[in-house]
Amino acid sequence: MRFAPIVLVILAGASVAAQRPASSSQVDAAMKAFWDADDQSGTERAARLVAASGAPFEEIRARLKAGRSYAKAKTGRIEMLSHDRGLALDNVLEVPADYDPMRAWPLRISLHGGVGREAPGPGDPPARPLANRVPSEGELVLHPRAWAQSQWWNPGQVENITRLLDRVKHEYNVDESRTYITGISDGGTGVYFFAMRVATPWAACMPLNGHPLVIANPDTGADGQLYAGNLINCPVHAVNGGKDPLYPAASVEPLIAMFKKANVVVDWDVYPDAGHDVSWWPQERPKYEAYLAKHPRVAHPERVSWETERTDRYNRFRWVVIDRLGKRGSDTALQDVNTYSPVPIMQRQLFDHEKPSGRVDAVRTGNDIDVKSRGVQQFTLLLSPDVVDFGKPVRVTINGKVAHDALVKPDAATMLAWAARDHDRTMLYGAELHILVP
Repeated sequence: MRFAPIVLVILAGASVAAQRPASSSQVDAAMKAFWDADDQSGTERAARLVAASGAPFEEIRARLKAGRSYAKAKTGRIEMLSHDRGLALDNVLEVPADYDPMRAWPLRISLHGGVGREAPGPGDPPARPLANRVPSEGELVLHPRAWAQSQWWNPGQVENITRLLDRVKHEYNVDESRTYITGISDGGTGVYFFAMRVATPWAACMPLNGHPLVIANPDTGADGQLYAGNLINCPVHAVNGGKDPLYPAASVEPLIAMFKKANVVVDWDVYPDAGHDVSWWPQERPKYEAYLAKHPRVAHPERVSWETERTDRYNRFRWVVIDRLGKRGSDTALQDVNTYSPVPIMQRQLFDHEKPSGRVDAVRTGNDIDVKSRGVQQFTLLLSPDVVDFGKPVRVTINGKVAHDALVKPDAATMLAWAARDHDRTMLYGAELHILVP
């Protein structure tokens, strides 16, 4: 069977070729507006101004890698009020007293348990204060708030945490390679959700006393379909108690075994005498912190595997974006690990997959990118000058067919557009390749 030619498009963004180079002061002013913008739309407008300034690609790249200049900021307990569809969320940021803006600090996103509680109304007792149940030192700790109307696995809460992360990065010098997500009980379950749906920011995913079966239950209302294979993108360190009356370790063990079959990097600690508590923290803390030290985030991993059933959200992991779903003639069979054994003689499906999904497995070796796909009609590869040599051809092979083998020109507008979305000094992209699967 013959296939139609593969279509390749490189987004050029704003044209600057005909413009005169901007003066240093003009670029300074445009970049200041970019760093000072306090919302997404403002950042995107400022990004277009920087691109239109005519400054060379490498100069803009150097400025983005250097990042904004951070001033002294408040320390201690910082209230960060936000809203989800009108529901007030009293989020909290904990900043160490010795915070120094001259260096980048690790950031922990800490998800609390008990998300089935209703938000307090007028005259009700105040909300339970957000507190750090597993204390550590030398890091910023963000405590988002969740309620029954806005649980960790709801789209509004995903947006809330994304916005909070941007706000913290705007005010505090956050180490993007040491930003991780953890949580206890329902919070630990929420970590599994974020690892499978929104994994790009995290260096590690640390579920404590959580259970994936909670979000596998359709009655829980997790947003969309979940794919265990997506866990491969975030190193997992999990903890469960042997005498936990809610989520005993014995019931989690078959799922951990299933994840390992999917080649997920998972480290699981069981404390046989622990209940649904954190009595194990004094013993666990050195292991927990050693795991984090061993797993800084790799901004541009050589291997990416991502699956989704929708393209309006949850369709990206770092440098791979799934744009359009649908069967193609060249689809490749990719292993789907979704079966576990609650008892040795029984097999069960973990997550319901009623809707068709698409998956992309990509391996980058220098300027060569080999892609295997299933159920995807179009996807985007984001190319970073940190790992791709734009002075040499970029070769992309999809399901055994060469899709592209030519030079790619880096583009400042593209780089700025993604920088405005990601707010990440270590994850800059100089070009986009939009490719139709044969």
